[in-house]
Amino acid sequence: MSTEWEGVEVKKSLLVTGDHRASSIWVVVASTAIAVCGSFVFGISVGYSSPSQEGIMHDLHLSLAEYSVFGSILTIGAMLGAILSGTIADKVGRKRAMAISDVFCIVGYLFIVFSKNFLWLYLGRLSIGCGIGLFSYVVPVYISEITPKNLRGRFAAVNQLMICCGASLAYALGTFITWRTLAIIG
Repeated sequence: MSTEWEGVEVKKSLLVTGDHRASSIWVVVASTAIAVCGSFVFGISVGYSSPSQEGIMHDLHLSLAEYSVFGSILTIGAMLGAILSGTIADKVGRKRAMAISDVFCIVGYLFIVFSKNFLWLYLGRLSIGCGIGLFSYVVPVYISEITPKNLRGRFAAVNQLMICCGASLAYALGTFITWRTLAIIG
């Protein structure tokens, strides 16, 4: 459906046309819920290193300096992911970029779960960092592209909320479960 506006044809969104409005909003809600799962993983990844420190250092015989590298390498991976995020999203699209982020995070957590030494921990944490760096760009952009203007701010806030919920869950669960189990949840 389109209208004339000072000689320019403007397409109306399905979200504002009669019968499709309610069903379109539910599609946006569902799409946003799926997208912010990446934000939740972001939060768990940020919160992971604190509750897992004692267990990892004990099980893998790491020094404090070696563990500090493990905690910090996430940021290096996130910088790499963020630097490449725009290019990746433009080449493959937002949805596929989120899928690529998922692969980075899944591979990273598998490296951590099955690690026997610090090398696999570092590679896993670097991979997760790349994934969350990509998520940090793609999720908010995707949400803002699919959400109607009048709801955009509220839907975008869910991104930040889920990051905080993920970090809080990692802190809370980390007091009760082992670091490998926490990595599986991540």
